[in-house]
Amino acid sequence: MLTEPSSLAARIRELEAKVVRLEERWSLNDEVDNLAEVALRDRLPLDHTLRVLMPALARVVSARLVLIRTFDETLALHDFIHAEGEDATPPFDADDIASALRDTDTHERPVGLTERLLARRIDVAGEHFGTAVIVIPEGDAEAHARAAELLHTWCEEVDNLLASIAIARQKAIITQAISDALKDPVLDRGLDLAIEILQTNVPFESLTLVFRYEGDQLGDTLRFKQVGKAKAPSEDEERMMAFRLLNGEETDVRELLGVLRYREEILITGARSSRVLGRLIVSAHRGEFNTFDRDLLQRFSDSLRQRIVDFNREWQSLKTSFNKKTAERLLREEGYIAKYLTPRERVCAVLFADIAGFTRLSEQVLVRPEAIGKFVDLWSGAAVEAIWDTGGVFDKMVGDCVIGIWGPPFFEQSLEELSLAAVRAAERIREHTRALVGHPDFPELENFEDLDVATGVNLCPLFVGTFGPDRDFTGFSSGMNNTARLQGHAKGGEILCMQSIIDAATSLRFGEERTAMVKNVAEPLRFRVLKNE
Repeated sequence: MLTEPSSLAARIRELEAKVVRLEERWSLNDEVDNLAEVALRDRLPLDHTLRVLMPALARVVSARLVLIRTFDETLALHDFIHAEGEDATPPFDADDIASALRDTDTHERPVGLTERLLARRIDVAGEHFGTAVIVIPEGDAEAHARAAELLHTWCEEVDNLLASIAIARQKAIITQAISDALKDPVLDRGLDLAIEILQTNVPFESLTLVFRYEGDQLGDTLRFKQVGKAKAPSEDEERMMAFRLLNGEETDVRELLGVLRYREEILITGARSSRVLGRLIVSAHRGEFNTFDRDLLQRFSDSLRQRIVDFNREWQSLKTSFNKKTAERLLREEGYIAKYLTPRERVCAVLFADIAGFTRLSEQVLVRPEAIGKFVDLWSGAAVEAIWDTGGVFDKMVGDCVIGIWGPPFFEQSLEELSLAAVRAAERIREHTRALVGHPDFPELENFEDLDVATGVNLCPLFVGTFGPDRDFTGFSSGMNNTARLQGHAKGGEILCMQSIIDAATSLRFGEERTAMVKNVAEPLRFRVLKNE
């Protein structure tokens, strides 16, 4: 069957028109591609790059105005405008156009009587990343279709330019979400949420995290966390693996975990000297992580390192006053500073323990400044441990006198329990002091039989909490001052207890009542010496 000459001619004209439009698209594609290469070569910012590219689009579609709404290098949404002539004011609301393109790729509408608006959504890797709008002369359907095709071609080229910004924006959003999660005042809770965010965006198979406070050699602050398909270690294996990972001995540990191919991030702190805070070992479902995943893991590691540094700062601050168990409990509670450390008035047990005859010990026995310093360091360390082991708070040292407080920060014990705890600490400090005679590090003490400690214990109201610019945990009251005065009346080996302790700790045995007048106090101190069991 032969085609009618008129039909054939129409078909030829149709094909010729398509070829022309295809050539226009190819020509625009080549021009924009060449211009983009120059912009990339010269490292032009997005603003300058679009100033070069938008005129090319405006020329081929005879557009009076071109508006591109997208994210710039600062990751802020910005409108870039190119206008032919002096009037650069868009004859439309850009927000309305963006709303119209929310669920469709294109939008078209008349502008006044002589112009038409064509808009197209800009997508980068499937993500809505902006809007492109042109205002062209009103024409027929074919003219509009041609302009729409050229706008599509131009947008496809711009997509490639915006890809790096889109990736940067995506990373920034994820990084901010991780950072916000790690701001949770409870570290473990923040860690769980941050790891969940990471896993949503980086499909890892397993994650193993170990970290500790940088000055912690004994592992008091050790944290070991696993997510995913790594082999779960026993409790004994967990501590062993944590130490080995921190020391860089990860070969055997990897085999125990069943992780052979992985990405490792080392959490390092210190400007002058690098100190390892922790290690992060992550294995990928695909065996390897791509560049995007690696960068996110690095960002996660950086945010985590900073959070651990902050945690360490908190831990170090708390550990100057509280034992490990108390410090950990505080760090697990949101708002613990306001809840437990803000100064308040409570009845507390107080202890002052001072080395008896310290002046003679220093000047006639130890003599050397180094020996004196080492002795005080050893003695006070054991004294503080006695305070902590009995549930007390280490207040401070004043010279060779150690001060402890029982009750804070939770105030959950009875007055009898507080009194008994303070007395037990006093007995342990006395026992430890006497045991230093013959210590191998201090041969000077071998025949010094007078080494002992003088102690005062009281139960009294205190205004107790954190004070001063350094937020030191301490207490203030006349009762605190009287405890210091009481200790001053104790002889070596004596544990003097105020009447308040005697009234509360009825199970203990005491000597006869003694009194002492002290300066600036109207009533004499009433106290008894604790009898040895």
